[in-house]
Amino acid sequence: MTVETYTIYPTSKYNRPPAPSTIALHGLDLLSPPIQIRNHRFYHHPTSTTTDVIDKLKSSLAEALELYPPVAGTVRVNEKNEVYIAMDAENILGTPFLVEMKDTPYVGDTEDLSARIGLLLPPLSSTLAVKVTQFSCGTIAVASSMHHQVADLRGLLDFLELWAQLARGEPIDFTKIPDDWSRNPGRFFPGLIVELSSPTPPPPPPPFMVLPVPTTGPSSYLLAPSDITRWKFTKSAMERLKNDFSPSDASSSKEHKSDLWISSGDALAALLCGVITRARENAKVARLEGRSSLESQTEEIAMAANGRDRAPQGNMSNGQYFGNFNTLWSATISRSDLLSLTCESASRVALGIRNSLNLQLSPEAIARKIAFFEDPQNIKPPGRIAWSADIILTNWCRFDLQGPKLDFGWGKPFCATAGAGGTYPPGYSIMTQEKSSGDVFILITVEQEGADGLKADSLLNKYATLVL
Repeated sequence: MTVETYTIYPTSKYNRPPAPSTIALHGLDLLSPPIQIRNHRFYHHPTSTTTDVIDKLKSSLAEALELYPPVAGTVRVNEKNEVYIAMDAENILGTPFLVEMKDTPYVGDTEDLSARIGLLLPPLSSTLAVKVTQFSCGTIAVASSMHHQVADLRGLLDFLELWAQLARGEPIDFTKIPDDWSRNPGRFFPGLIVELSSPTPPPPPPPFMVLPVPTTGPSSYLLAPSDITRWKFTKSAMERLKNDFSPSDASSSKEHKSDLWISSGDALAALLCGVITRARENAKVARLEGRSSLESQTEEIAMAANGRDRAPQGNMSNGQYFGNFNTLWSATISRSDLLSLTCESASRVALGIRNSLNLQLSPEAIARKIAFFEDPQNIKPPGRIAWSADIILTNWCRFDLQGPKLDFGWGKPFCATAGAGGTYPPGYSIMTQEKSSGDVFILITVEQEGADGLKADSLLNKYATLVL
């Protein structure tokens, strides 16, 4: 079917303080290359006509772009190789808005529903792109693609929720829209950012390192072909998993038992890390550059974490900071525990994950990370901060991707995904949760030679079902 393309520009409806013409990106914004974050939402047939639906989506998007000026801007690089968002009139190039009417019914998410194809975005790409697809059965898909250096998932959701609120015709709470668009996360951690006076910088926080020269590309293991599978954990399976992996020590005092607590997310991360490690070991997957050495007897795990809720005054959440605040943390885990199929070994992995998380996501630790990313000794010239891990995890379970805040006026989504298809590095997993049922859905990757072993992993199959 034919795809219609529109270009959406911000309105001039609201009397908001003028935004700056440029926003210099923070080191945390540049933690990832210029890739896209995808969010696909699926809605039941609206009662309004298709024309009315499309017109409402376009007009409300134009208002949302006015209220979120960085989303209407363009990411650029100056002569000093510094990356910034340009928001002057010349750089408001318009947001692509694609519409496709399919003559086939909805059967699930597919890559052709995406607003743009390919993980990496070329220079001068629009910050946001949208594609709306209506199927013959009436189901509507709204696919959004955000430039990752402009915002993380929490920032994208803040924008999408505002767009949906405008589409519903509800009054806007302007206190939940940032007054300050600058990338200065340290202002939310007052008194904790320490000015460095020593000419010798402190050691980098894990998992980061500072290279003598800028990186020229990703580690070789990240470029290895991967096999992607998707799995479902029911709510009851997640409860069993947490119970089975929780450390137990009947002789411990009440105070000590609190040190043994793990979350369901810790248990799930422990399981997934073990699954990937066993699949690699059984298939004799080569340890390419960027992986831990065989002699280390450990594996490095890195996980993305939204640090907004860790601000000591609680004033960074609820839409108050738009940008990237992924305070990436890592854990060094015993390889023998990861290779074991026993719950006792898995509980040690889960507890190690919990302890690393508590240590590296304290307000003080986050403040040190902010200072690290702002220290001229680390960021000039740019591109020298790097990190690597054997396994990379992204947990989106805390975000309600199908909630009422994403209702455009004809009901909340009945399904939401991070997009279908695409390319992911091996040793990667992304987790999402369906809030209405409590079920958790997992995308997990491994090098192609380890695919059969991963699918056959007995501990994984004990709790999860492969989604075909």
